Amino acid sequence: MTLYALDDAEYSVGTFTLRIEDCAIESGTIYSVVGPNGSGKSSLLNLLGFLQPLSGGALRFRGEDVDYADGARFLGLRREVAYLMQSPYLFNMSVTENIGYGLRVRGRPREEIRGRVEAIMCRMSLTHLARRNAHQLSGGETQRVALARALVLDTDVVLLDEPTANVDRPNVHAVEKAVLDICRERGATVVLTTHSMDQAYRLSRNLLSIVNGRIHGVVYENVFEGDLCECPGGVRCVRVAEGVEFLIGEAPGEQTRVTIAIDPVDIILSHSRLISSALNAFRGPITRVDGTDEGLRLFVDIGVSLCAVLTRKSFDDMRLNVGQTVWVTFKASAVKVL
Repeated sequence: MTLYALDDAEYSVGTFTLRIEDCAIESGTIYSVVGPNGSGKSSLLNLLGFLQPLSGGALRFRGEDVDYADGARFLGLRREVAYLMQSPYLFNMSVTENIGYGLRVRGRPREEIRGRVEAIMCRMSLTHLARRNAHQLSGGETQRVALARALVLDTDVVLLDEPTANVDRPNVHAVEKAVLDICRERGATVVLTTHSMDQAYRLSRNLLSIVNGRIHGVVYENVFEGDLCECPGGVRCVRVAEGVEFLIGEAPGEQTRVTIAIDPVDIILSHSRLISSALNAFRGPITRVDGTDEGLRLFVDIGVSLCAVLTRKSFDDMRLNVGQTVWVTFKASAVKVL
């Protein structure tokens, strides 16, 4: 069953506009939303959470058009959704009181509130923080408490904006497991944003890619915005950071500012510079390694963070590790102008 349907929808704030020609979100499914900063991921969640009205077009929820003029109905829809914002705010009270706040506002019985709060704190490994004042928590603890406060509501829809931001690695698994469990156990619909493609694939096979305020059917990675300019030899390049220029195969019309994407599978890693026809070659340290035994995603700092995909066997054969300096090489044709 289709839970949300957006048709020719527009949402504008300042100079930015999110445009969605056609997007359907099915009930009981997890969706991962990926894209660079400022692309419109949080704006999409604001629309789905009924925090902001559309500037144009239509949004249907459970098959009915959302009437923004009906304030009471709009507020009622908002209460059907649990929303963890990217920078959550906790009240100046204990962790237990924070987590149970939404249930108290909804008038749930005291015993029910106690039972549900204790259960979610156990699931999120927060029991030891129960009496701690929320303003004394670390960034990662704050994020986990805010997530528990959203999940304890048992809503059919859960929106999560970077749910593991600032969460330390040992607790990332607990957060991800809680998200998967609520979908399996309750059949909840979950829409989450993430900068980690590895996390996106771990949690869902339904990915939405947003670039420059547009939803794309293809999931783009290594997305950068930069200035299009001429490089020595008459070739075109895109300058994405100081000292970082990517040579491209085809340049669009008269544009001077473009967004590009580089497929991680097109990037070759090596210990020394390759002798090849590939025009893009950069050197930098490996900063992070994500993935499973099936495949790894390596992030290399070349002035910007570049992700490459490698098999576990290749990683082991090359004896790679975090902190090691490597060369990344790719053809100009691998740089796609969006």
